[in-house]
Amino acid sequence: MSRVLGLSLQSPPSAITLFLLLLCSVFAAAPSWAATNQVSLEIRGGKSELQDNIRAHLDLSDIHCNSSELRLRSRLRGSDQKISNAMRALGHYHGNWTLLREQSAVKTTLLKSNPLSKAVKKIAGSKSATPDTEPESCWVLTLELTPGPQTLISRLDVRIIGEGENDPIFTKYLAKLPVAIGDPVQHDVYEAIKNSINQRARNAGYIDGQFQEHRIEVNTDTHSATIALVFNSGSRYRFGEVAFGPSLLSTELMRRYLPFQSGDPFDSSKVVQLQNNLISSNYFASVNIDQENPNAEQQRIDLNVQTAEKRKYETTAGIGASTDTGPRVSYGLRNRRINDAGHTYQIASQYSPVLSNLSFQYTIPGSKPLTDKVQLSTGVERKDTDTTESLSYRAEIAQISLRSNNWIQTLSLKFLREDYDIADERNTSTLLMPGIAWSRSEANDRRYPTRGWRINTAARGALQGVVSDVSLAQIELDSKVILPLWGGRVISRGGLGATMLDDFSELPASLRFFAGGDNSVRGYGYETLGPENAEGEVVGGKHRITGSIEYDHRVWGDFALATFFDAGNAFDTDTFTLYESAGLGLRWLSPIGPVRVDFAFPLKDGGFQFHLSMGPDL
Repeated sequence: MSRVLGLSLQSPPSAITLFLLLLCSVFAAAPSWAATNQVSLEIRGGKSELQDNIRAHLDLSDIHCNSSELRLRSRLRGSDQKISNAMRALGHYHGNWTLLREQSAVKTTLLKSNPLSKAVKKIAGSKSATPDTEPESCWVLTLELTPGPQTLISRLDVRIIGEGENDPIFTKYLAKLPVAIGDPVQHDVYEAIKNSINQRARNAGYIDGQFQEHRIEVNTDTHSATIALVFNSGSRYRFGEVAFGPSLLSTELMRRYLPFQSGDPFDSSKVVQLQNNLISSNYFASVNIDQENPNAEQQRIDLNVQTAEKRKYETTAGIGASTDTGPRVSYGLRNRRINDAGHTYQIASQYSPVLSNLSFQYTIPGSKPLTDKVQLSTGVERKDTDTTESLSYRAEIAQISLRSNNWIQTLSLKFLREDYDIADERNTSTLLMPGIAWSRSEANDRRYPTRGWRINTAARGALQGVVSDVSLAQIELDSKVILPLWGGRVISRGGLGATMLDDFSELPASLRFFAGGDNSVRGYGYETLGPENAEGEVVGGKHRITGSIEYDHRVWGDFALATFFDAGNAFDTDTFTLYESAGLGLRWLSPIGPVRVDFAFPLKDGGFQFHLSMGPDL
């Protein structure tokens, strides 16, 4: 055993010296004990994979240097069988080996090379009373190994018979088996294939499936092996009845969350999907789904669904800030359950120096309530920017549905009445606008995506005389793409807008296009770019174009640095000027979402603009 480090001091030690002595004894003595206190096993011969498998089978971690020879002999009893099993598991059936044991002196040199002990000597002016090297006696095991030829697979017969023979759940797996003819025999891979087939069968409803043949045959003369795995799937069970326990919501509504129908082939992943659907509905605090015992006679599996509702009312309150709207406070009230049909309403309000609103929204679930719904809403909004002042009232009905390829479609009919003041010109507009919009987004991580994209597009119009004061047509397209680069991210966004109408003065402020701000051309204030009147005041435009490219890279924890270039403007004619800006930014992936701080420099006008914004990247 190692002795505790001893130092002779020529003067009384200080507190610092005693502390360093203690550290030195820990770092110098303890590691040398750890290095020599456990029996060592040296394997000579064979590949590292085989050596590691033998070590795992022998598992000598409980044998220490001070173990008696009697204990060592007892512990090594049966080691030949363990070594044989370890070799056969990797296809070595003809190996030879000899396991030798001896007690040997082991030299520790940690003390001599320990920089901390050297520092203590220098500080305390002492010399170690312990020699630089200290002999210790410990058991040393040596395995002389001749693995012999590895047995290879010469014939591989893995197949499914029965009803599941052509089921993709099996055929896709068999097409990518983790073993092939010519590979070494590995028993763990063989067992993994068996377990995978069994598990797939159970998950897909082949409850009665079993292996009709499962064997490995080894020819010791030719060093070859045959693997035969023949699985008889039997018949596939079906979904039976789905029983819903007591709930404040109607059974008819809850059945709309089913991703299957009774009589469909059983699939355990759809049971999980049903649970996720009900949780995502936001009605329930918990959902438990029990599978009843399979009915062998009818070959079906019944389900029992138990739910616990969330509280009926939910309130939210928040504070935030951005350079576009300034500081803001918000409050919301949601009724999750107006009736057993699952209707909900939500009241939302926000106040800021620039943008304040109050809205009411009533939602009716559709045939696929997670994605399809009808929304009735109304609200009032006040907006006060450097360029416009407006007060608008709206009422809208919208049908939202999930279309093919995960596009979300919104059909709407919106009534808008707006009083606005732009460049000291006051006006009032009334519009009834049918509209259609599509949106879609994908991301590998919603919190901090390194790859993803988003597209929003919308079209709306109005016809003079049909409630509306003016005829118009307007389209918008906005997109954003995030891609990984050099360990960071490239974020690119672009936006287009176009309006067709005869009398631009009749276009309300909320439908005019401006540029500038946190999510537009940084380096300029919120909505300060666009066509100007004779006095140089921005009045907004019929069209807009904006674009940006940004690179950010994490530098420490949840913080990243960014650099960016923006360009864009709003305009009325084919001749317009693109305003450009560039800058640097700091990103913080905070618990409540990304926070962005930017310093942007206009490339035409000089100076700089500070920007603060929050919200998801996609």
